[in-house]
Amino acid sequence: MAEQRNINYSYQTNLWGNINYKQLTNFNEWFMGDYDDSYYFQDYDKVLRYYAGAGFKGIELMIFNVPTIINIFGSMKNFKEFANERGIEKISGMFSHHIGSEDKRNHKAIFQLERQAIDALADCDGVNLIIQPCGQYYGTGPLSEEGLRNAADCMNEVGRMCADKGLAASIHNEFWCAVNKYDHEKFFDMCDPRYVFYCLDTAQVSIMGVDILEFYKKYHERVQYFHVKDTTKKAATDAERFQAGAESADDGTRWFWEPGAGHVDFPELWKLLKQYGHKGWVGIESDGTPNPLATILLTKNYIDTVLDPIYH
Repeated sequence: MAEQRNINYSYQTNLWGNINYKQLTNFNEWFMGDYDDSYYFQDYDKVLRYYAGAGFKGIELMIFNVPTIINIFGSMKNFKEFANERGIEKISGMFSHHIGSEDKRNHKAIFQLERQAIDALADCDGVNLIIQPCGQYYGTGPLSEEGLRNAADCMNEVGRMCADKGLAASIHNEFWCAVNKYDHEKFFDMCDPRYVFYCLDTAQVSIMGVDILEFYKKYHERVQYFHVKDTTKKAATDAERFQAGAESADDGTRWFWEPGAGHVDFPELWKLLKQYGHKGWVGIESDGTPNPLATILLTKNYIDTVLDPIYH
């Protein structure tokens, strides 16, 4: 009998970009053209088997993956079955965004986009629609009271749309987002707790300057999901967070690292997960890694040796 776990782990697929093939079998032909390892990272067959081989049972998608997946597989249901055959038990979530939500004139277009995401996620029996609440701070922030309220109203409506399909809508804030440190909690409190939850990105929120342990203690009942990653940059300055293209710095700054390679206190967070009895899926996100396979394996080893002994 399989072990009953409180926490199951899912991995965001964004570290591969947009995967363009279902299954490549012509290794010799591909290699003889390029003489490199690119063949290994082009198709869902191998990428899904990497996750399953490392011991991850779930994956998370990006909204921009949906058209390609439907084009390759015919439907999200077919993709789910393909993933199941390769050892992936759950499509735990999908990442989306509400660019321009501070302006009500943009809401209709956002709702149309989110309807596509919600339908796609429901078709593959997903759990969470994970949502960046606004666009970048640069050129947008700080938000006015009206803008903040408009963004919250947009989130509430999408939360209701998710609930109608049996899904959860979870805020995923970014250190460079227009909703930032000074109105981060105010925005969350404006959102309807019946329909809007929170995905705590351990690195993004730490870089923003929020104490994630205190935040989780305060909002644990609404923190429904996580994006786990580490950072060596704790509490970045306003100038760093609010500059143009902050997350993709021209100087090659790497903001995010594997858990255990930075300042985030994951053992204490896992003690809190145990204290509050958190159950469900926990997502791993690896933005900007130069070596996806190394990051996947280092992350799984950290989970197995450090986090699971605390609470699994």
